[in-house]
Amino acid sequence: MKRSILFFFIGAFIVTSTVASAMEKAPLGNGNFAVKLDYIVFTDAHFDRGGNQDDGLYLGLEGYGKITSNLYLGGEIGTGFNMEIAGEEITFIPCELNVKYAKETARDLVVDVGVGLSYSSVKLQYSPLFGTAQKSRSDWLFGGQVFADLTYKIHLFTIGVNGKYQITENFKDEGIDLSNVRLGVQMGMVF
Repeated sequence: MKRSILFFFIGAFIVTSTVASAMEKAPLGNGNFAVKLDYIVFTDAHFDRGGNQDDGLYLGLEGYGKITSNLYLGGEIGTGFNMEIAGEEITFIPCELNVKYAKETARDLVVDVGVGLSYSSVKLQYSPLFGTAQKSRSDWLFGGQVFADLTYKIHLFTIGVNGKYQITENFKDEGIDLSNVRLGVQMGMVF
């Protein structure tokens, strides 16, 4: 009986230390996901003219899987829109494929930086305060992004802040650039 209890404790110790070692080697676990709420600003001067709003909200969902102990591959999809009462209304839906490098800088505090490619659906519509809205115009735009996150882990849960700069090609035949900057918060899980 004493021998089986001893083997049980030795086995539990080995399993616990292996799991702890794996979590230590992979700062954001074998995989992770997060929900993001960001402030988005479109950088083209077109949105500064005529009372157009160039800023708004972005809601996104991201997920990543571990490639190596510090390298992750994943993506993000979301929707952004400017807060416009009258003027150029923007609906922006990026689909991103990203790779990021994560490093635990302090206990349970992870910094990651990354790059990626995007393919974004964009819809623009001019809506005056009074009168009829113009016909909406839409396009798909290729782009790329660089980003950084600061994440605090609380067991399996995470909270953090993020920043991203995304560059896109111009909107069809109009020369409007939908490049943007995003800053915000995120909540998620590691597994």
